[in-house]
Amino acid sequence: MLFSSLIFLFLFLPLVLTGYYILPGTRYKNIFLLLVSIFFYAWGEPVYILLLPASILINYAFGFLISSSSTGKKLFLTTSIVFNVGLIVLFKYLPLDLD
Repeated sequence: MLFSSLIFLFLFLPLVLTGYYILPGTRYKNIFLLLVSIFFYAWGEPVYILLLPASILINYAFGFLISSSSTGKKLFLTTSIVFNVGLIVLFKYLPLDLD
């Protein structure tokens, strides 16, 4: 599903916006957005579906380490950036054939 496709513009986006504004509280809205993001990602490339939750958990852990650490914040931030850029390089620029 592309951002410019008719199914995204006239079905997915209105349903997501409606669901987001109907749900009470930030916690439920964030969970909803997480689930529809995974669905959107899986629609395009279901082969990589485990990559998104793994990346989310790892980035959450880095955020927790950065916020709770009194020393080493720069190290955790740098490691997080290297991890995320590494994922981009690995899956966008290196020839992987998982089909």
